[in-house]
Amino acid sequence: MATAMQKARQWHKGRTNRIAVARFAEFWTALQNVGDALAEAQKESKRADDPKWKARNQRHWELASVEEIRGALRASKFSLRIVSSQAKAFEEQLITKDWRR
Repeated sequence: MATAMQKARQWHKGRTNRIAVARFAEFWTALQNVGDALAEAQKESKRADDPKWKARNQRHWELASVEEIRGALRASKFSLRIVSSQAKAFEEQLITKDWRR
C-alpha cells in the first residue's frame, strides 16, 4: 500500500511531467510559428522585384535590397532548422531535466 506521502509525490511528479511536456509543446509551437512567418516573408520578398512595390513603399527610409532580404531569410531559415533539429534531438532531455523546474 502506498502511503499518503508516496501518493503525494507521485501526483507531484505527474503534474511536473505534464507541465514540462506543455512547456516543450509551447516552445515547439513557437518554432513552427516562426517558420510560418518566414514562409510568409519569403512570399512577400518575391514581390519585392516589382517596381510598383518599391515606389509604393518608399517613405522616409531606405529599403533593403532584394538580395539583402533574401539573404536574411536564408540565414534565418538555416538557424531555425538548426534550432528545430536540436530541439527534437534533445526533446526528452529538455522535458526531463530543463523544464521540470
